[in-house]
Amino acid sequence: MLESNESTHTNLSRLTRARRSMPVNLSKYEPIDNRQALVIEIGSQFTKIGCAGEHLPQAVIRSEVRSDFGEVSPVFDRSKTSTEQYHAIIYFFKQIFFRHLLITPKDRRFVIVESVLTPTAKRNLIAKALFEVFEASSVLFAPSHLLATFPFGAKNALVIDVGYNETVVLPVLEGVTVLNHYEVSSVGARSLEKRALNLLLKYGKILSVDNCYRDLTDEDAAILLKGRTIEDIVVRCCFVTTLERARKLVSKEATGTGVVSCGADCIDDVVEVRLPFGNEILIVPGCVRELTAEILFEYNPDDKSLPQLILDCVYRCPIDSRKVLLESLILTGGPARIPGFYARLKDELKDMVKSPKYYYADKLGHIDSVKFYLYPNTPIEMIANWIGGSMFGSLEVLQYRSTSRSDWLSHKVISDWTDIITKGGLNR
Repeated sequence: MLESNESTHTNLSRLTRARRSMPVNLSKYEPIDNRQALVIEIGSQFTKIGCAGEHLPQAVIRSEVRSDFGEVSPVFDRSKTSTEQYHAIIYFFKQIFFRHLLITPKDRRFVIVESVLTPTAKRNLIAKALFEVFEASSVLFAPSHLLATFPFGAKNALVIDVGYNETVVLPVLEGVTVLNHYEVSSVGARSLEKRALNLLLKYGKILSVDNCYRDLTDEDAAILLKGRTIEDIVVRCCFVTTLERARKLVSKEATGTGVVSCGADCIDDVVEVRLPFGNEILIVPGCVRELTAEILFEYNPDDKSLPQLILDCVYRCPIDSRKVLLESLILTGGPARIPGFYARLKDELKDMVKSPKYYYADKLGHIDSVKFYLYPNTPIEMIANWIGGSMFGSLEVLQYRSTSRSDWLSHKVISDWTDIITKGGLNR
C-alpha cells in the first residue's frame, strides 16, 4: 500500500514537471473586457450618464461648458466653429469621466443615445473625441425613439419626444423605425418658456420693498432669463388645464375681456405664486400658470401642435397600424411631466379625431381609444431613452453593432442610416 502511494506521487510530480516544461502559446488568449459600456444621452439642456445594465443614470448634468472667463455656453453652440465645438466636447467629456463617473474611458465601449435627426457633423465630432482623444474601444450611436420602446418591451409604438427645441414624433412598427412617416415641430420646452415670459410681462406684477405693485420691465425679463427663473416657474408652477376650461380661458384672452380682472366674468380662480426676486417679490398670477402650456395644444397649420403631430403621423401610416399606434403612445421629454399633460392630450386627440372641422375623421374617426405606456410612480418620461440604451449596452450584440476604433481610424466617418440609400441603392 505504501509502495503504491509512492508511485502515484511520483507519477503526479512527473506530470506536473511535464506541464511546466510545455510551451504555452499566449497569442491564442485574448483579454476579456468585463467592464460595462458607458451610456451617454446628450440633450439640448441636460445630459444623462451612467453604465450599461443600470436602471437609473448615475448623474444628470447640464449640457453646457464654462470657459476660462466664466462664460457658460451650450456644448453644441451653433455660433461657434467646428474646431471650437470639438474642444468644447473634449472638455465636456473630461468633466463626465473624471468628475462625475470617476472612470478611465480608455478601451471602453460607448453607447451614445441620439435623435434620428442629429446632424452627421455632430456625430463625427463626438466619435473623433472618443476615439482619438479618449481611445474608446467602440462607439454605438443608437436612435432614441427606438430605445424608448425597450423598457416597455413594445414592438409597435408611437414615440413622441417632446424636447427643448423641438418635438419629434416617430412610429416604430415591429421594432423598426418608420423614418418616412416622422413629424417634427418647434413646440417644446423653449416654447413654454417664451410663452411664460410673455404672459408674465402682460399679467405679472412685482411687489417692491415699499409695498407697491409695478409691472415687469424688459430689464426684469432679462434677469428672469439669465437666472433661469422662467425655467423654474414652468417646471414648478405651471400645469395643463382641462379642454373645456382651456377653451374658456383662450376665448376670454382673445376677446380682451380680461382673464385676470376681478368681477363676475373672471374665471381665474387659480392661486397665484409669489417668488423671491432680489429685494422684491415676483407675483405669478394663476392665469400664467394655467395658460403657459396651451402653446403645446393650440391648432396651427404652419407650426403644428402636439395633437396635430400625432394625428398627422398616424394618418400617414399603414391602415392596419393606425389603431395600434394610437393605443401605444410613448411620451418622453421634460414637458410630458407637467401635471395634467396626459389627460389633456387624450381629450385633445379624441376631440380632433371626431370633429368635422379637421380632416382626420374620414380615416381615424372609427378609433375610440387612446392609450399610453406608463410606469406607476416613476418619471419614465425623463429616462426612458437612457434606460433603453442601458439595456442594449448590456447585450452581447453590442460589439457587432458598434463602430470600432480601427474602423474609425480607417474611414474617419460614422455610418449613418442614409448609407443604405447612398451605398446600397441609388449610387450603385
